[in-house]
Amino acid sequence: MVIAGEADGVRFVATPPARGGRRLVLVWHLLGEPGTPEAMAAALPLTGVDAWRLYAALPPWGEGPDRMVDGYVPMVASAVNAIPALVAAARDQLGCHDGPVDLVGGSAGGHIALTAAVRRAVPVRRVAVVNPAVRVEAVAEASIAAGALDSYTWTDTARAAVQPWDVLARADRLDAPLLILRGEHEYPAFRPVQAALCAAAPNARLADVPGLAHMLVTAQDVVDAEVTAWLA
Repeated sequence: MVIAGEADGVRFVATPPARGGRRLVLVWHLLGEPGTPEAMAAALPLTGVDAWRLYAALPPWGEGPDRMVDGYVPMVASAVNAIPALVAAARDQLGCHDGPVDLVGGSAGGHIALTAAVRRAVPVRRVAVVNPAVRVEAVAEASIAAGALDSYTWTDTARAAVQPWDVLARADRLDAPLLILRGEHEYPAFRPVQAALCAAAPNARLADVPGLAHMLVTAQDVVDAEVTAWLA
């Protein structure tokens, strides 16, 4: 059974626990693949976790000439700001309890999950991220390498605008247990920042996944098993 809903303008799909658990897991998809709540639910079903799994849609990129400051940052900010409404909808519509929630995300969805934990948007029990974005600077570098962005010039204004979204700079606030899953073929721009985050966070584990590139299109069973074990 899949339940579709919306909260604060954010579309989501939710799947119920097999054994009647009332915990909540919030999951965000990637900007690439899987790129919708439905696709993320298929790639990472987490059926072994006795909790409701709510897969939220990423907001659209912001509009403006600067792809990072006007586009990427507002998208992350909008997703984080919507989290209290998603949690409230899960409690009202799905019957989830009011305890801490688990956060899961891939790539940009991982950046959202990490930022929510750092900012304590809601009480958090555990966090699991797959090939997460950690710094906007690395997102720009990886986008250029992948051909999604022709070039990017960092100004003092741009650096100041993205600094609040630097998870590594706030790693000491990641007090919930954190699992970072990193693909064997992850973006080179992301790898060192992910390793640094694991080293700096108080309670973090980094695991490399053989055969996984940045997009979650291979090794889905391995990733699902790792995240399930972490959350269960």
